[in-house]
Amino acid sequence: MSRQFNAKILLFGEYTVIRGGKALALPYSAYSGEWTTDQVAKVDWHPLIRFLLGHPELEIDVKRLEQDLERGGGFRSSIPQGKGLGSSGALVAGLLAAYGPQKEWTLSEAHARLAGLEACYHGQSSGVDPLVSWVGKPLRIDGQQCPQIVKMPTETWTALDRWFLLDSGVARHSAPLVAVFKQKTENPDYKADLEHMEALVGDGIEAFEHLDEAMMGVTMEALSHLQLASFEEMIPRAIKAIWIHGLETRQFALKLCGAGGGGFFLGYRLKTYPSAALKF
Repeated sequence: MSRQFNAKILLFGEYTVIRGGKALALPYSAYSGEWTTDQVAKVDWHPLIRFLLGHPELEIDVKRLEQDLERGGGFRSSIPQGKGLGSSGALVAGLLAAYGPQKEWTLSEAHARLAGLEACYHGQSSGVDPLVSWVGKPLRIDGQQCPQIVKMPTETWTALDRWFLLDSGVARHSAPLVAVFKQKTENPDYKADLEHMEALVGDGIEAFEHLDEAMMGVTMEALSHLQLASFEEMIPRAIKAIWIHGLETRQFALKLCGAGGGGFFLGYRLKTYPSAALKF
């Protein structure tokens, strides 16, 4: 039960992936969690147990899970909740590994099962967050196909020290924000912005894959301007001021890191200066 499951960062593709667009998700090793039989802080696990009992097709050993929880065990995690870093994804990835069928899972099998498990927390889940934690490697999402494991130069990007996280200090709830987005997509005038955003997501993934700092800077700056105009409801007021400052001074560009509304936001330094690197 000692396997660690990392947090995740959706580097590109927030909201546009809902429309079947591309996305790139990375494991984030700064935060992680594990299921353990050691004593952990008390948590109300009753909603999870009820969910699992109601979904026997997910094949979780609920009896053994309950026994371990009664002894004081649980999911020990450093991943902040409600911040957009996949805390529930890591939890259910660990749940499947510790209490699910002990077998060799194909990527598509694990993806489907993890999506089903994370539905306990989100009502409906794409399964991407827990799958990133499960495989511990970058995933490329392309339309409705199963995400694919890809090689990305994450360590080199870490050394370049361009990316950073900005904590809004506000917990977020993604479901209402997704509802707002879906309502906005009903406006025909919004379609052009979304198509432009989807093209920029593709450019950003390509720039990341090929270590193209110049292209990444241009792409992130354009994406930041577009998200500021198109996703205003998803940007807290305090973050908006910092967002605008970064663009006006051309020091950095911010973007959503998941649903937005709170939690972490993702930044890219347009100018290099000493700071703490974001280690993927």
